[in-house]
Amino acid sequence: MIETVARTLLAGEHHLLVTHEHPDGDALGSTLALAHSLEQLCKRVTLFCIDEIPEAFRFLPRAEWFRRDCILGNFDVVTIIDCGDVKRTGIAERIKSFALGRRQLINIDHHQRNDLHKLATINYVDYEASSAAELVLPLVQQLGVKIDSAIATCLLTGLYNDTGGFKHSNTSPAVLRQASTLLSAGARLKLIRQHVSSHKSIQALRLWGIALSRIQYHETLQLVSSLIRHEDLLECDATQEDLAGCVNLLNSVPGARAAMLIVELPDGRIKASVRTEQDEVDVAQLAQLFGGGGIRKAAGFSFEGRCVETVDGWRIQTTIDRSTLPFPLPQSEFLTA
Repeated sequence: MIETVARTLLAGEHHLLVTHEHPDGDALGSTLALAHSLEQLCKRVTLFCIDEIPEAFRFLPRAEWFRRDCILGNFDVVTIIDCGDVKRTGIAERIKSFALGRRQLINIDHHQRNDLHKLATINYVDYEASSAAELVLPLVQQLGVKIDSAIATCLLTGLYNDTGGFKHSNTSPAVLRQASTLLSAGARLKLIRQHVSSHKSIQALRLWGIALSRIQYHETLQLVSSLIRHEDLLECDATQEDLAGCVNLLNSVPGARAAMLIVELPDGRIKASVRTEQDEVDVAQLAQLFGGGGIRKAAGFSFEGRCVETVDGWRIQTTIDRSTLPFPLPQSEFLTA
């Protein structure tokens, strides 16, 4: 498969690389690494992400290459990276139209739920991979380009992001071997760590404090959870980006099988991020029940709802029918009709 992807990329002259909305370090690092590689091969490359690049990742070499709009008619090959759902590209209808034109559409991903399979002409997907970066590195090697410091830094950022700084259980021997290769090629681990793990604004720390103050442990589900209201973001002068990594901290509570961070959005929806370190727990399946997706140990979803204050704290009010869920979700704990 990797040889087919490489041949297709080499045959095309004008490439569009697309990643998902609300991009993280893996999405951005993997996409930029492939862009740098194609540029070395003298290809024309356009990068697209519908959302702004979070400040934490603007240190990535040529992060300014990303555009927030594009027309699909002028490209020989469109490659979608780290995107488990075509809707998360933000240009789903344009992607579908491009695919109907029988042109080359490549899907590079590691998420379990991926509806791009049906649209793509080539699927380079591995559900066992820790990250898209783990898939892009051998692809770059197959293309025969020199892995310079820029490519190495981008790919190491992807590995670092999706393994939680090499702390999560998806940090396999293969991941560490790749990290070693990238460090030898000039990847800047200290810079990555400073921006991804250590860089927290005053606004972000205040917001994390609110999240920690609302932490709950749900005995039945063995789930740690917390909640952030839209008003909390406004009061802290913070954004959703400032919550990046917070759910991983919740997931460090001993005895918990999973952690969930619930965030109230300004459009009347609720966003939930779920993490686990337990091999027997698949949070992607939970996310899929609500129309979301992800990988076994990191997933997310959203639904219509709002935060409501009660005598003993905050609760989520939603129209979700709890009887359709294959697990107990007590009204007094999470959701209220």
